[in-house]
This record gives sequence, structure tokens and C-alpha cells, in this order.
Amino acid sequence: MKCLLIMPRWSEQESLFPPSGRPYLDLQLECLGFSEMGFSELEPDAPFDPTRVSEEYQLILIQGSGEPGNRLRRSLLSNLGLSLGLDHDESDRLRVMGARPLYDSAGIPAGFAIKRRGRMVVYCEKSIWGLRRELVAAVRDFLEEGVRDLQGTPRRGRYRSCWMIEGAEPNLMASGEEKDLALCRTRLLSNGDTAVLLPPHVGTEFKGRLQERLGERLYSKTPRPLEVLVGKQLRESGASVAVAESCTGGLITARLSAVPGSSAYLSVGYVTYANLAKSQCLDINAVLIERCGAVSPEVALAMARGAVRNGNATLAVSATGIAGPDGGTEEKPVGTVYLAAVSTQGDVLEHKALYPGSRDRIRYQTSQTALHLLRRLLRRQQ
Repeated sequence: MKCLLIMPRWSEQESLFPPSGRPYLDLQLECLGFSEMGFSELEPDAPFDPTRVSEEYQLILIQGSGEPGNRLRRSLLSNLGLSLGLDHDESDRLRVMGARPLYDSAGIPAGFAIKRRGRMVVYCEKSIWGLRRELVAAVRDFLEEGVRDLQGTPRRGRYRSCWMIEGAEPNLMASGEEKDLALCRTRLLSNGDTAVLLPPHVGTEFKGRLQERLGERLYSKTPRPLEVLVGKQLRESGASVAVAESCTGGLITARLSAVPGSSAYLSVGYVTYANLAKSQCLDINAVLIERCGAVSPEVALAMARGAVRNGNATLAVSATGIAGPDGGTEEKPVGTVYLAAVSTQGDVLEHKALYPGSRDRIRYQTSQTALHLLRRLLRRQQ
């Protein structure tokens, strides 16, 4: 099955975490059976007629601009033959009549889903990813509509599940289990992690063996951004975090702060790009930098310890490296990054990486590893 995603031209550039939630939305839809995703952009507030879309697409997902009276929404209502009405008798909120409303976390209608000519059209006034639970429930009901057993009882569909694994893992299972593994699909993500899609008929015994083998590298059994998961851990533990960055230039802090409610746990972010900044902001001895080099495990650890101390936090993570395209040496080529995470309880995690790819990809993979170090540190404190 195919899905078409329609986005305003500006919206995917709004932040590090775009409104559509891709690639996590793609993985979620693939679990539901949509193996192909088409993508199209509209000019802001431009009209759109879903009835003119090729019949090869069984699902059309449309991201609105967030304005209830915008031209895109009005054109959808007109082309689909829909009208507005009160949410219920005692409400003053409007919703689309004859369509399934999609409610946000506050219980306010923020979109709708409707079946037309054998396919589903979904419109989201707010972030598609923010309405993902409502979206998945609506799509599942759409796929199962009319599918009943001999007694007339609706049959639940069987869908893939998606496990998120830290790092690249080509050999998921031990030898002798290749037959079971062949039923799964793996996808290497741009952040350096791996998504494993397990079909519904894979047995619980196989899943148990896989989970045991992966250990703490398995960080989620549903597609979701790591910063959201780490943020949840931080809130539940009552911990606070400080960040010290060099080669990532604030990217780790930006990802943590992109999660709503992050003020509850994010203390401070230090962007200490220059050696002098490392000394002034994080109290790192200039002799240490001169002797070991700014890109070294010693400096990474000193950065983390300086951040947790000066940032008045319970946890800290740091990163220093060579993102390229220049600056590498034979000893430390482009992509070399050292990371460290510490806690006020004395826990220490260190990591050395050699990331492939462009400057942007190296920086993003570094930020992903930094979040994983925080995740592992929080697990140790449970």
C-alpha cells in the first residue's frame, strides 16, 4: 500500500523535529502496511483537492498550517463535500461533520479522517506526529472496516512491530537462527541507529531471544525520537542535565529542548567551540588541552565534569570531535568524536566514535550517541 504526505513548503524546516515526525512517521506507517511513501509540498495556505490524487495512494496525509480558517482546510471541506458543526450539544467547539475527529492531548478537535472512494484522507491542523495516536487508531479502523469473521465480529488486523536499536547491528541473532531473522526487515537510520520491523507471525520465543541478545541497546518497541524517550526518563527520575558541546555546536541541547516540558530537566548548555571557552566556561586546565588535545577522551571527560559542576545539574554529557570536512589527521581522522557522561553520584560513561558521512551527519550521529549515554546513565540509577 502507498501513502502520500502533503506538507506546506515551509513546515519541515521549522525545527530539528519537523511537524510530520519523519522518519518515525514512515516507520509507524510501514508497521501498518504502507511500504511506500510519496511526498509533495504546497505553497503556504494553498488549496488542495485530494479527489484528484492518483488512486494508487490508499492514504493521503495532509499537514495544515495550524490556522483553523485557512484556505487549505476550506478547500478540503469543499472538495470532500463536508461541513462544520458543533462538537456536541453542550460544546461551542466546531468539528467536521461526517468525519472522524482527531483530538489533541487537551481533547480539542485538531483534525479529521474520512473514507472516500475506498481510501482514507486525513487532515491535521497541528503536528501530524503530535496526533500520531489518534492517526494510528483511525488508520487501523479504516483498514479493518468490513473485515469480519463468520459471526460478524470485526477482526483485528495483524501489523508489524518496530524495535529501535542503538547503533548499526547487521548480525542481530546468533548462528542457526537465520530463518527467523529473514522474516524481519532492518533499516539503518540517518542518526546511526537501526530500526527492526518484525512481522506479526514472528513468535514470542524469537522475540524473547532477540530482546535478551540486544540488552539495553533496545531502547524502544515503537518508533519514537530518542530525545522524547530521554526526556521522559529525566522527568520521571527528577534528574537535571547540563550539556557541554564542541563539534555539535549546540545540537545536543537543541534536541533536548525541542521536547515540550524540557524546562523541567534541562539546566544549561555550553557551546565551548574554542579552547579558551573550554577553560573559561568549564574550568578545564589549559595544560590538559595542550597535552592531550581538544579532541581527546581526557578533555571530553573534563568537559562533562565541568558542566555538571558549573551547571548545577545531576547529570552532564559532553562531545568533542572533528566534524570535517577538514581538520582530520592520520591519528584522528574526520569523524573522530569523544563523548562522556557523568553524574553527581560518581557514574561515568565514555565513548569513542568514528562516524562516516558528511559534516551534518557526523554532528547528528554525535548528538544521538550523547542522548544514548544519558539514557544508559539514567538506567543505571534506577
